[in-house]
Amino acid sequence: MLSSTNKKIIKKWYYKIGFPTEFDQEFEEKLESDVCLDTCPLSEYDTKCDDGIKNLFSYLLYCEALEESYAEKGISEDILLDTLKDIAVWTKTWSDLKGRLYLGELEWLKRHLGMRLFKLGRLQFCMAESENAIPSKRLAEGDNVIEVHIPEGEPLSAEACTGSLQRAREFFEFFFPEFSYSLFTCHSWLLDTSLDGYLKQGSNILSFAKLFTIVRQDPSDAMFGYLFRWGAKREDVESIAPRSSLAAKIKSALTQNPVFFEGLGFIEK
Repeated sequence: MLSSTNKKIIKKWYYKIGFPTEFDQEFEEKLESDVCLDTCPLSEYDTKCDDGIKNLFSYLLYCEALEESYAEKGISEDILLDTLKDIAVWTKTWSDLKGRLYLGELEWLKRHLGMRLFKLGRLQFCMAESENAIPSKRLAEGDNVIEVHIPEGEPLSAEACTGSLQRAREFFEFFFPEFSYSLFTCHSWLLDTSLDGYLKQGSNILSFAKLFTIVRQDPSDAMFGYLFRWGAKREDVESIAPRSSLAAKIKSALTQNPVFFEGLGFIEK
């Protein structure tokens, strides 16, 4: 059984982060059930664990130590909560897939809880070692970069994104001056140059892509998981209703078997 202290901490973060109210009853019931949690450090947590409740409760407990780390650094609680809302987002995504309260995407969320990733305005930024070389900028695999990630939510306007990037420059210079980097990088389906044929000029997605110098296009069907349903593959799309005009256009185009991509791009520090 969960200790009363752990129950209190888990409940604190569930409501502080702001989970969808549709999960409240199941959450409260599970909180009173016989759930056994590991007491391991975050770095040792098994990200392949398929117990969605255990994952959720464990990750909410890790929020307590993260709050202390933010306070020690002097990083505001607003940034903490904005960053941690991704736990609620992925709980919603995986609960919809599983049909019950469930947290997945554990490896991704370790970045947030490990104080490597921060949501600063519209975008998320992660201190990382580059998985890609960009010879034209003398960037080798393993060099420090700030990865740019795009959470779901408010419109992806150029103004919001440029403001977010400037905020990130100031944030990392002030709070992590020891982290030396020269580039922001992004590897995403949103940088697929073939989207020009599906979107109107001036669209938010195309405006976002134009912020980057795109250096590579890798064939990928990653977009289906974002446009239709998490984990969706090309062959699944026929049975899934599109949720946007772009999704509708992509679905219609599949009769021609087009190739889609994830683009790799950079922005100078």
